[in-house]
Amino acid sequence: MIGFVPAVTAFGYSVPQTVVLVFVALVVGLLLAVQFYLTIGLSVYRSVKQTRRDRVESELRGELLDRLFAEDPDWEAWVSDLSSVERDVVESLLDEHLRELDGTEAETLRGLGDALEIPEHAGRRLEAGDEYERLHALTWLTLLRRPGPYLDSSFEPRTPRERASVVTLLEQTDRLADEETGIAILLDGIDAQFTVFGQDTLYRVARRDPAPLLRTASEAYQTWPEPLLGQVLAVCAQLETSVRDGELAWIVAVLETGTEATRAAAADALASFGWRASLRYRSFLERAVNDPSPRVRNAVYGMLASWGDRAALDVLQQALAEETDPSALTAGMTALARRQDHFETDPGVMLGAAWDWSLEHVEYDRLARRAETRKVR
Repeated sequence: MIGFVPAVTAFGYSVPQTVVLVFVALVVGLLLAVQFYLTIGLSVYRSVKQTRRDRVESELRGELLDRLFAEDPDWEAWVSDLSSVERDVVESLLDEHLRELDGTEAETLRGLGDALEIPEHAGRRLEAGDEYERLHALTWLTLLRRPGPYLDSSFEPRTPRERASVVTLLEQTDRLADEETGIAILLDGIDAQFTVFGQDTLYRVARRDPAPLLRTASEAYQTWPEPLLGQVLAVCAQLETSVRDGELAWIVAVLETGTEATRAAAADALASFGWRASLRYRSFLERAVNDPSPRVRNAVYGMLASWGDRAALDVLQQALAEETDPSALTAGMTALARRQDHFETDPGVMLGAAWDWSLEHVEYDRLARRAETRKVR
């Protein structure tokens, strides 16, 4: 008896399943072979290209430095004789040296960027490229101090990274009209957090004049996602006494109604503003030290110790006498111990052995820092 061979029917034809499987295997094998040769080919191409770059880089670096310190670098003539690979290498060298040099040398090197037509290429990338290309273009315009292509374009930054890059470009080329404009570019309508670079950009602008940041935050903080709000609060924590005026009620509101993370960040931010009499209401301080989160209480204890006035330290001392969380108690005791010179009577009467332990550790830390300072000198 002949065994039954399954078949596949398609388009009116009946084909044995074995034939179909063999065909599929051949197609898969062919695709794998093509992929293999493409991978090998791409690897060889990249290796050859890198070898060519390595071969010319040393010579081009020497030529670049010779021209940099020559009386007339004549970048135009040099660039006109470069191959495409050599131009790529020179662009890389230009990027490297512009990040390391400043003053006259950097300005001379920027002439090489003009000769390579980098500003023109950057302008086109702003109009037509994806986010990566736009950020690359903004970086080049900042390194070359050439804001023109951006100012002449219709490009509007959309992502947090683009916003930070635009503000950095305008700031470093003295084309940022004022801090209000910088804060507006960074924060108007934003719905995502910044990178570390973006947060640093926000700090640099706010440090010069904190009022626009505080005003914008007061109006918009409730619409911001938690990570962005945390970043703005972290910036506010670093402003310290540069804030001569400005609305802080929104930070108080976050401390009382925000999430655990933003409440802690708000306490850290308020630590710099103890000189504001409007913040030192006893009822507010007592609510703050009774926060249900040990993490937030930890931050509040640091805030009160940073303020250092009698009322704040009294509230802190009483709160620590009732604190039950070990981590919050340790942090609060340490913060209070650093203010030991502010007390007329020994807090140890109320705080017990934990106070003595904190004093010992603070004194040890002080002596260790003094020894390290002497070693450096």
